[in-house]
Amino acid sequence: MLWEGGLHMNLRQINELWNEYKEKYDLPKDVQISAVQYDAEKYVEGFFNILELLDGKYILHLNPRFHLYSDSYARFILFHEFTHFYDFINSSFDETEDLFIYMNAYSEFHACRVTLARFMERLTLKTVHIDKIQIPGPFNEISIRHLLEEGLWRVKVCFEQFLETLEPNDFVMTFRQLMYLLGYISLFENDDVLLEQTLQFAHLDTDDFFALYHALKEIDHDEILRLTRKIYNSAFLIYLRGFFRRNYDKRILPDDELENITADNCDEYKAILDKRQQEVAA
Repeated sequence: MLWEGGLHMNLRQINELWNEYKEKYDLPKDVQISAVQYDAEKYVEGFFNILELLDGKYILHLNPRFHLYSDSYARFILFHEFTHFYDFINSSFDETEDLFIYMNAYSEFHACRVTLARFMERLTLKTVHIDKIQIPGPFNEISIRHLLEEGLWRVKVCFEQFLETLEPNDFVMTFRQLMYLLGYISLFENDDVLLEQTLQFAHLDTDDFFALYHALKEIDHDEILRLTRKIYNSAFLIYLRGFFRRNYDKRILPDDELENITADNCDEYKAILDKRQQEVAA
């Protein structure tokens, strides 16, 4: 067992497992996790804060329920989080924004891909494995089908919520959940088929998402950064135009004019529309 008596793992125990990971993946021996805090939000199993990492504070944040999980699932979570730390250590970005994009796109994809492969001890999956292979869950083992279907619904629900609320954080969650799912399906021999089905079901079947998937698989950092920025800019445009539509009816802002609004001209448009609204009210 990783711990006894229902107690949380301490820093020494965490670093013992981290040392095993470092040895396996040829990481510097002197890099140690400096603290472990059980303060992650309810639906977050664990995370490293990028700003803390940049400041040399290698703090692993885990869910307060972590000690209740099965031994195998706890190791599953730790392997995933260690992979994020691995990606941070091996990153070489001059701009902090580039690092954030890399960690939220490639590192989420990478951590899910290698963690699933590690616990199945397989680098390639076939469709037949979906129901046959069991992987760690919080309290019981689950099938790969369960993992994929749950992930797919999360992506779909998060994106639908974004379209309804137009809250930017809802798109951030959509993107993160999609990176998890793409990491898992990248292990399948028929991943192109699964990719198409996934993106169509979630209504995210655009050329940019297909291209991003292949950039992630090929570890093309420049393309990952470019496409992720482009995707987020497109999401911001949805948010921006949604904001204008909610605040100005079609008498003030016709649909064809709405399509002309961009991040560059939105302030100018707002001034024009406010003036129109005042004239109509008068």
